[in-house]
Amino acid sequence: MRKRLRLLTGLLAFLLWAGTLFSYAQAAPLISLEEAIELPEPPRIQSDYAILMEMKSGTILYEKNARERAYPASTTKVMTALLTMEHCQLDESLTFSYRATHELPAGSSHIARTENEVMTIEECLYGMMVASANEVAQGLAEHISGSFESFASLMTLRAYELGAINTNFVNAHGFHDPNHYTCPYDLALIMREAMKHDVLKTIMGTEKYQIPPTNKHHEITYLQMKHPLLSNVESMKYPYAVAGKTGYTEEAMNTLVTYAKQGGLDLICVVMHAPGSKATGEDSVALFNYGFQNFHCMSLSGAESVIQNQEDNFLSGDLLRLSYASDAWCTLPNNAGLGDLKSQVILMGGKEKDATLAARIYYLGDQEVGRCLLSAAPIPEIISLKPAVRVEPSQKEILRQVHLGLPLIYWILIGGGVVLLLILLMLFLLVRRLLKKRKLRQEQAKRALSRIAE
Repeated sequence: MRKRLRLLTGLLAFLLWAGTLFSYAQAAPLISLEEAIELPEPPRIQSDYAILMEMKSGTILYEKNARERAYPASTTKVMTALLTMEHCQLDESLTFSYRATHELPAGSSHIARTENEVMTIEECLYGMMVASANEVAQGLAEHISGSFESFASLMTLRAYELGAINTNFVNAHGFHDPNHYTCPYDLALIMREAMKHDVLKTIMGTEKYQIPPTNKHHEITYLQMKHPLLSNVESMKYPYAVAGKTGYTEEAMNTLVTYAKQGGLDLICVVMHAPGSKATGEDSVALFNYGFQNFHCMSLSGAESVIQNQEDNFLSGDLLRLSYASDAWCTLPNNAGLGDLKSQVILMGGKEKDATLAARIYYLGDQEVGRCLLSAAPIPEIISLKPAVRVEPSQKEILRQVHLGLPLIYWILIGGGVVLLLILLMLFLLVRRLLKKRKLRQEQAKRALSRIAE
């Protein structure tokens, strides 16, 4: 029965993905700077797969086998946490089922939850992300989708929606399965979406947490994070690290996802298939230092605050003024700036959900490095609008303007008034004539009666 359910949910996910894949394929791809300019020499790392991405702009600063499939282990829980934030309230209650607490794979990490134990969603998120508890991940999966299998299909579908099309999930916790895989590029996309939730930033950056007593546990449950950059577990706590998640299985080896922030740079680093927890930490620190030391992120929205596109043949500053529709960012090496970029405005046709009219694409050489969506901005009333092409008036139009002067609507009103007066005058004359005839008949009748009386 479970095999049939898994097959049906997998088929449903595939059909939904097939219907939406075309639209995702047309979305602007993330930007790889190494295709546009020679970058500084990156560090050598021990992990077999890795990526470094600037979060706001989506610019890829470094990648190593980043599009190749790898096993995520417990970094899978980043997607589980994201779906939890999207489908649940933090104060909701979750009751653990028999299946969630008794069908754990052998060797699973856990916090000893039992059947019918009740916790809030917020407490579950701390248990899953700080202590990497597998039974909590299974409890959340059942709470959201009704079964482990349907939740796994939901995870895969959500990954496709984010552009992570080289990903397939079969469970909510990441315990090894040959059909459970992703890649650093996809995992960075998932982490990027998760970091839009401030609650997840806080939870995934918490080193220690205490779950209060529950209906089944009468004592506090103490949690300790093992992320090497967010704790002192490997004596390499990183000052700019904000949030992250570890992962390990024998097949996946060590994996690590981390978000770090310094100044205007927000970096996401993913390292996979590393020979140890310390190696994931060392590789991540090396890549973060490389990013913070060699790149800067700047706002394209500021440059587009008010645009009059005189250089574009389909727009005229006298006819249309555009402004940025949403925040846009561009990440460049420290030796490059806005002055090194060229740009081009393209029409979007107003078919997007946000009804943007155009987009300004920024290029470094021939490589796109950023785009700013544009929408129509209000034009002050003091600005007089002139036609883009001057049309000479005809002789009749000149005569009309010289001799008539008034706008057409006034002449229509005047004409209507004259017609109304004429109608009233005709009615008045008609009534007057009828009254005269009536008076004449009355006088003739009186004379006739007089003759009869005589």
